[in-house]
Amino acid sequence: MNDNRILFVDLDGTLIKEDLSNLAFIDFLKKKPILLFFYLFIFLFKGKSFLKEKISTGFEVPIKKLKFNQACLEYIKQVKNHHRVVYLISGSHQLLVDQIDQHLKIFFESFGTKKNFNMVGINKVKFINDELKISSFDYLGNSNQDLPIWEHTKRIIYTNVSNDLKKIIDMSELDKFEVKEKFN
Repeated sequence: MNDNRILFVDLDGTLIKEDLSNLAFIDFLKKKPILLFFYLFIFLFKGKSFLKEKISTGFEVPIKKLKFNQACLEYIKQVKNHHRVVYLISGSHQLLVDQIDQHLKIFFESFGTKKNFNMVGINKVKFINDELKISSFDYLGNSNQDLPIWEHTKRIIYTNVSNDLKKIIDMSELDKFEVKEKFN
């Protein structure tokens, strides 16, 4: 596989407007508030990936209520039409990411936070480089947490960014491409 032909797409705030971890957290809080406080205590020792797994287990993503970024979906289709491989990658737990992947059926594979690995920021780069053995890639994201990822990409591809982040992106010497957000 030609690794310079690969696009990684962020989920929360990029492909969808919502943050799945936040939705799962709110749902868990409503259904099991006492257990959540217990998990929050254990989180202090076991970390975010532990907490994300606990709140995501059994959570059914409300697919029909999500606001998908139609412009992002169109961009992914264009990229795939050029015979490029596209992966979904997210800080949300793998259980949640898989539900989106199974619904859309447009990604080669999907990756999310797992038991001992929080798939955010530089951890995404480590995973892409070390586990997938990919060193040259594009990344479509939307947040400040994506800045360390873009430092390792061929170009900055972004959507739905804040004004402050847009200023930082504009100062970068990398090539840039904006996918104008269009959430439905």
